[in-house]
Amino acid sequence: MGQSQGLTSKDKDFQTARYWAVVCFAGNFGLAVLKGWAGLVSNSSAMVADAVHSASDILASIFVYISLKIAQRPADKEHPYGHGRAEVISTLVVVGMLLAAGVEIIRTAITTIRHGCLHGPGNLAIYAAILSIVVNELMYQFTYRAGVKTNSPSTIANAMDNRSDAFSSIAALIGIIGAKLKYPVLDPVAGIVVALFIFKMSYGIAMDAVGQIMDESVGEAKNQEVKMLALSVNGVKNVHGIRVRRSGATFLVDLDIVVDPKITVQMAHDIGESVREMIRVHMDKVNDVRVHIDPSDLH
Repeated sequence: MGQSQGLTSKDKDFQTARYWAVVCFAGNFGLAVLKGWAGLVSNSSAMVADAVHSASDILASIFVYISLKIAQRPADKEHPYGHGRAEVISTLVVVGMLLAAGVEIIRTAITTIRHGCLHGPGNLAIYAAILSIVVNELMYQFTYRAGVKTNSPSTIANAMDNRSDAFSSIAALIGIIGAKLKYPVLDPVAGIVVALFIFKMSYGIAMDAVGQIMDESVGEAKNQEVKMLALSVNGVKNVHGIRVRRSGATFLVDLDIVVDPKITVQMAHDIGESVREMIRVHMDKVNDVRVHIDPSDLH
């Protein structure tokens, strides 16, 4: 608690995000070991595939933790907008690892079906699958909430990864039960379903990361928030050219304000500074605000 005293809101957000990265690392490490062991002992390819998924989640959590440490660094000469997009890089790394895991799962399942090495799995695989569903869903719920609260894309990606693991464990459970009911082919088929869940989740995570790289707009609601805050400053007659984009967990804001053309340059500058401060203080998670001043409303 003593170390948290004096931390800024931004520092606390990063601290929270890193905490849940560690929690996910520990949880996935335990699940990977348990599911791998249960899959081998119970002769369940679906459970082994699920263990591979959890193993990839371990590395994902490590990358997320490292990216959060980098993203927290302040702006410098080489990175004037800060290091926030380190989280986007981490998110894409997570996607790549998930895709690789999905391909390997499908390869293993197809090999199993072709060779006909299909045997009914033991009960241990069922218990491991149920535990995995519960633990992954809990990790998803808490980590996703932390990601939304801190506006951290890598933390949200990590949470979605846990949700995909919960879904894949459901598929594995169905396959295991089907195999025990004398339909052993359902076990490797369930492994393929696991991979499809991974691919679908990876696509959604990747599109969000690409949107940030392409400076995708964060939506009209944020633009309106900027406009209302700027118009609340005395001397601002109109606002236009509002652009809000994400840089990791924070926002970068650009806008044009219209002031009386008869006032002095110093007065116009002071109004611009007031607008900048108003947005930085009252708008959550804003890292930088750039204000352009127009002497008359030409738009």
